[in-house]
Amino acid sequence: MQENKTNIESLLAEIEALKEKLYESNSIVDAIKDGDVDALVVNTNGTPQLYSLETADYTFRLLIEKFGQGALSISRNGLILYCNDYFSKLIGLPCEKLIGNYIYEYFDNQDNFASIIEALKYGVTTHEIIFKTINDKKTFPANISLTDLEPAVQGIGVIITDLTEKKKHENVLLNNQKELEEKINELNKTNANLEEFIHVISHDLKEPLRKIVMYNGRIDASYLTEADTKSMNVMKVSALRLNSLVDDLVSYSSHTAQEERTELNLSEVISEVTDDLEILINDKKAQIKIGNLPVLRASKVQMRQLFANLITNAIKYCKTDHPPVIEIAQIDNFESETQNQDNQFIKIQIKDNGIGMEKTHLLKIFTIFQRLHAKNEYSGNGIGLAICKKIMENHSGNITVESNLNEGTTFNLYFPIL
Repeated sequence: MQENKTNIESLLAEIEALKEKLYESNSIVDAIKDGDVDALVVNTNGTPQLYSLETADYTFRLLIEKFGQGALSISRNGLILYCNDYFSKLIGLPCEKLIGNYIYEYFDNQDNFASIIEALKYGVTTHEIIFKTINDKKTFPANISLTDLEPAVQGIGVIITDLTEKKKHENVLLNNQKELEEKINELNKTNANLEEFIHVISHDLKEPLRKIVMYNGRIDASYLTEADTKSMNVMKVSALRLNSLVDDLVSYSSHTAQEERTELNLSEVISEVTDDLEILINDKKAQIKIGNLPVLRASKVQMRQLFANLITNAIKYCKTDHPPVIEIAQIDNFESETQNQDNQFIKIQIKDNGIGMEKTHLLKIFTIFQRLHAKNEYSGNGIGLAICKKIMENHSGNITVESNLNEGTTFNLYFPIL
């Protein structure tokens, strides 16, 4: 009897030990399932041994869950075996309701799935698909990228990238491009109209002016009264001035075009200009002092026009009791009045000792037809400095002016370093 009791107690103790081992084993299995462990320490005959678990993927699965893209694993027939929260939010269904369904059920066109799987055989893994959401019945564009996991795992890995924001940006860019093209077409039409207008004023308008001047000169002044002669002279001067104005308008308009740029030595350009202005320079006993000047990539025609206008302007507005002195040189280590990055510009200065101008006039001088003096004081139509400004703009540069009344004027030219 005592022996049976002892056997029963032994069996009960063994059962309790087995329960503890079973509980421990179940806990380990649950931890493995949840990904809470990636290795086990097993005591064998009192010696601990470390065993790593090949199926432990907690860190990897945590990464997939935090991934900023939809991540799924599917069977070859499209059955969803796993999906992360990001894809769940895209579709509008919890993961537990997505798993067990087919991925193509959430395609806007379910027929696309067969072609995607077929293309995978030929190494084509990325496609653009329209998905549909469940709650609000909306659709969204996405890139779907497939990776065949066989033979390691029976299944296909899928990454879904939402393209909604990208498509919005693309549409904005396309609309902006379309608007820009429309503006360019309008500008081209305007330029074509401008060229036609220039042709009219430079040919058709000048022809009647030429005839007025010609026939005015054929009139025999001996048969005219003094008043008639005076009127005829006024008419002739007006016609000549109108002819000059037409020439200046054509010159101003022509500088809207971007002419061919070449490497130019400014010293040589200014030397050619002073040769052309030799009579005017000698007549006014002007001195042209040329300092160190750079080589620029620019339009030679426009550079000649630029410096011819500025030199002529300096001679025209000289003092009556002092011959004009004009200094042209490159200025180093300067601080620009208007440019933020001085080291990216070359500064050329044209300085004279002429009559100067009041501070209030400095902003007006680059405006077309703007004159600061009466017609009978100085010649010209008020276009020369406007042309200079346009030439500098054509070369992505800038022109400024400094002046004081009776103290001369300084023009500053800023050319970008290319």
